[in-house]
Amino acid sequence: MQLPKLPKTRGPLVATAAVAVALAGGATALAVSPSADGDHSATLAAQIDPAKPKNVILLIGDGTDEAIITAARNYEKGAAGAFAGLDNLPFVGDMTTYGLKTAPDGSRYPFAYVSDSAPTASGWSTGKKTVDGRLSQGPSSGSNVPGVDYETVLEKFKKDGKRVGNITTSALTDATPAAAGSHLNARACQGPENMADCLPAKKANGGKGSVAEQLVDNKIDVLLGGARNRFVQTTDAGGTVLDRAKTVHGYRDIATKAQLDAVTSLQDGPVLGLFSGGTEANPKATTGENMIPYYEPLVATAAGAGSATQKCSVAARGTQPRLGDMTQKAIDLLKQDNDKGFFLQVESAMVDKQEHAADACGAIGDLAELDRSVQIALEFQKTNPDTLVIVTGDHSHSTQIVGGTSGGKATATVQTVDGDPMTIGYSTAEPPVNGNTSQGHTGSQIRVAAKGPQAANVNGFIDQTDLYDIMLGQTPSTLPAGPTTTVTTPGPTTTVTVPGPTTTVPGLAPAVKLAGGIAAPGTLSNAAARKGVPVSLLATKASSAKVTLKNGSKTLSTTTLKLSANSPKAAKLSASKLARRKAAKLTISVTTTAGTEKVTRTARVSVTR
Repeated sequence: MQLPKLPKTRGPLVATAAVAVALAGGATALAVSPSADGDHSATLAAQIDPAKPKNVILLIGDGTDEAIITAARNYEKGAAGAFAGLDNLPFVGDMTTYGLKTAPDGSRYPFAYVSDSAPTASGWSTGKKTVDGRLSQGPSSGSNVPGVDYETVLEKFKKDGKRVGNITTSALTDATPAAAGSHLNARACQGPENMADCLPAKKANGGKGSVAEQLVDNKIDVLLGGARNRFVQTTDAGGTVLDRAKTVHGYRDIATKAQLDAVTSLQDGPVLGLFSGGTEANPKATTGENMIPYYEPLVATAAGAGSATQKCSVAARGTQPRLGDMTQKAIDLLKQDNDKGFFLQVESAMVDKQEHAADACGAIGDLAELDRSVQIALEFQKTNPDTLVIVTGDHSHSTQIVGGTSGGKATATVQTVDGDPMTIGYSTAEPPVNGNTSQGHTGSQIRVAAKGPQAANVNGFIDQTDLYDIMLGQTPSTLPAGPTTTVTTPGPTTTVTVPGPTTTVPGLAPAVKLAGGIAAPGTLSNAAARKGVPVSLLATKASSAKVTLKNGSKTLSTTTLKLSANSPKAAKLSASKLARRKAAKLTISVTTTAGTEKVTRTARVSVTR
């Protein structure tokens, strides 16, 4: 049976040689702003890092496309505002999300231009396309016919001895988190009692079991989300999935934010946090298995819900943690005493769920929750530059910002932070199921953005299957070689020879406050780095400078220099502690002081084998 040919990267990616240069008074924001604040070429060039990432943090907004990002930004930050996380990544591209359809007659698999979360999440997890409803398993002749299991990024990281985490605000067994760590022909097979569509996969039939069973059997270090009801189901062998998780795999059962806060390490075993799903009277009930959205609902109606003064209200969440709480805890646990690296998938799932429900406030709130988690990931990346952060969605959805209540079959109006009304329209309602109408997915391309090693590969036009190779780390390319990098500052000109074209950074304005600059090679061979890493320093008035060279958290050398006002000072930092023939990411930190004033600047150096 023929699979369609799928190009890996369908648009040209433009790479510019990187120079690790940071100047006092220069722009430090990563995102390219439309404002008239000068050319951003040097800033972007400095962000290019072709190395393979040590850590990967993949943040997913389910159903998140440009329309809901814009609506949430308008409401939370204003039309001229920006999200501190989502809008602050250096490389941004467009990503297609199409899938495949089954092929009963044995011919090629037709394209599905509108996909659900199962094949889209499987796309980035495995690097391969599949059909609706399928979890990290290849296409086949019918929805109940299993395909070939495809190994996922999470499973590859785990196999390599790295730690892995999988967190969501939906059911932990829902499609997006399920695709990271399970393989099934039907996403509905979430627990051992939900296997009617996946009979060959039942453990009693020699299969891997339901989503819940496979997630814990994959020994994922940190599992956080909803759907306790799926894990208290009885397995084919007797006992519940939760029993097996605790007795066989040593999981700690976490049910509240307070219990999550109390976990400080993974030394006592992996963590299974199940914060919603089921009741004491009916522990297997599916109602309420997703976690509570950040905002109370404002559901669009044909007559138009909300008003020009309508605001979204924060919902009572009881003992449930927020997505940011789970993100921070997962990073803290995965990084601790870990020199091998980790993979973490974070999903703000209720964006999609509330879009299905035409709940404008619910979707906006959880898009803002995604932004808070992106900020947490970027804060970690600052001090761990070998971490790749990717932010995207799985498919586009129904939200549209419209001109008034006639702009959709159902609308809702809220007052943004600007004080002006914004109307959101919904017109993709699917046929009612059990009397309930749900808004449907759409097939538009969506945003993807990234920072860190290999982040430049999301630039331009790609497909979501390309993320698979990017996260695993493609063979690093060699940046174009060039003569010199010239840094123009008050006083004499300092020239440092580095790989890359000639880049001139405008000189600093006459100094009033203390300011300092640093220039260093963007790339060095291991042998050259062990002989010493050259760095050029500058301060706008007499000061001393403390210079520190680090490889990750390990300090290689430290020195203190006396600087003359407006006169560059050259130094060579010892990297003799660097392991031979080992690629590395070095960080140079320079703190200049004058009296009570202090300025810190950093530069990055990639060390190749």
